[in-house]
Amino acid sequence: MKTLSVGFIMLFLCYACKPGNGSSDGNSVAMTAVGDSSAVVQADSLVMDSAAKAAIPKNIDETFDDFVYTYASDKRFQLYRTHFPLPYVKDTVRVEIKRSEWIHDALYTNLEFYNILFDKEEDMEIEKDTRTDKVNVSWLFLDKKEARHYYFERNKGYWMLENITQKSYEGGPNEAFLSFFYEFCNDSVFQREHIAPSLKFVTNDPDDDFNVIEAFISVDQWFAFRPSLPKNKMTNIDYGQSYSAKSRHKIVTFRGIGTGYSNTLFFTRDGNSWKLTEYEDLSN
Repeated sequence: MKTLSVGFIMLFLCYACKPGNGSSDGNSVAMTAVGDSSAVVQADSLVMDSAAKAAIPKNIDETFDDFVYTYASDKRFQLYRTHFPLPYVKDTVRVEIKRSEWIHDALYTNLEFYNILFDKEEDMEIEKDTRTDKVNVSWLFLDKKEARHYYFERNKGYWMLENITQKSYEGGPNEAFLSFFYEFCNDSVFQREHIAPSLKFVTNDPDDDFNVIEAFISVDQWFAFRPSLPKNKMTNIDYGQSYSAKSRHKIVTFRGIGTGYSNTLFFTRDGNSWKLTEYEDLSN
């Protein structure tokens, strides 16, 4: 690992070309609304036949990440891997969605990037764990303190969407941090006040594909090179990582699909105040 001067980092960043610089909301794609009849999939014409099944890779159910992109992008496969009638619960109101009423849902695959929350760095490896059998994909509506959860389970070797719920996340282990993060993303003055004076920066070494370089950048440099930040909504994927309201650390990852885009923000809590202490850009 190399430690280089801030001047070198500045020069390197000036020439770096990466998506999503600035503070615009990268999560600009509107979420599909259950019940929007204009987007209803014609189920009868999209039933998964034997030829379509044969085209699906045999190892697609090995991990959730292997499965979910095909699920989100292939209408036939999505119908085949959704458990109908699908329970949908909003607050205390429950309905069941029939196959003929289903609206194709691209989840987060149309976004420039998606986010995942962690409390611990070691939990970040759980994404690759082939033993994981339950995953919760969520839209977090930061301005409303609500979340829409898509619950997937792997049963007899096959991933299926089992139900959807939408409810408040108030009282949950991430509520306080998400309230902070919403303000951090939307208020530049607040953001400036919650960045460590010397912010650790980690990025790829342009001269060595197997190494990274580290430096410390100022608050002003952060504002010049920060990634796009979510505004009113963001995603989260719960692979089974642990969350605690008492955790002193929160990690927010930014991932592109098939683009090599990878940014990570590390926050540390001191008392009741959170600060951004490390910014990692390992995009390639």
